[in-house]
Amino acid sequence: MSRVLPECADLQLLGISDVHFIRSGLRIVVLTTGALSTALLTVHNLVVALSPLVSFFVLIVGILLSWTVPITKVMQRAQQKRTDMDLAVAVYLDLVNVLLAGGCGIETAMLSAASAGDGWGFEQIRLSLARAQSSRSSYWDSLRELGEQVGITSLLEVANSVQLAGEHGARVRQSLTAKAEALRARNLARVEHEAEERTERMGIPIVLMFLGFILLIGYPAFVGTVSAL
Repeated sequence: MSRVLPECADLQLLGISDVHFIRSGLRIVVLTTGALSTALLTVHNLVVALSPLVSFFVLIVGILLSWTVPITKVMQRAQQKRTDMDLAVAVYLDLVNVLLAGGCGIETAMLSAASAGDGWGFEQIRLSLARAQSSRSSYWDSLRELGEQVGITSLLEVANSVQLAGEHGARVRQSLTAKAEALRARNLARVEHEAEERTERMGIPIVLMFLGFILLIGYPAFVGTVSAL
């Protein structure tokens, strides 16, 4: 469901300020209102006389669409970034586990794994670790703060899992391995679900083309039959 404004986490994830989004949205609404008003006046004067109620309804619908469409796009872009981040976190945990298996310490493994990848997800992880170094705080706490700020649940789950492992004396590597397997399974299920949805959407144009073909062939025969009667 569309909101009046996107969530702060969505805007922060995309690097958009609330003020900038509101100004851009109001600019779009004003332009849409002017364009629709001009079009309605033109139709009213040159084509057909429109009732004030119809004109008002069309204007309101246009204004609502001009405001909700940018919100929907922001939410979709934010969701896509979260999906990319989930994939990056799964790869990052695998790299950390490999380095831990090679004898590296947990902090060294985290820093080396973050520098081994590229893309937006790994860039955010590197920035988060750099902030933890500068503030001399825990790396996992910094990743948890990043997850809370932008609404990325995979980072929260990993940080909480490591924290529980440390508190209860369990091995951090085992906890990270289990979490990496869970993230891979979840990402694989999401990818399969998205692929099935795309396949279903691809079938709609084919069905429409088939119906059009049937109509194209059957309409002349139908007209001929009716004319013969």
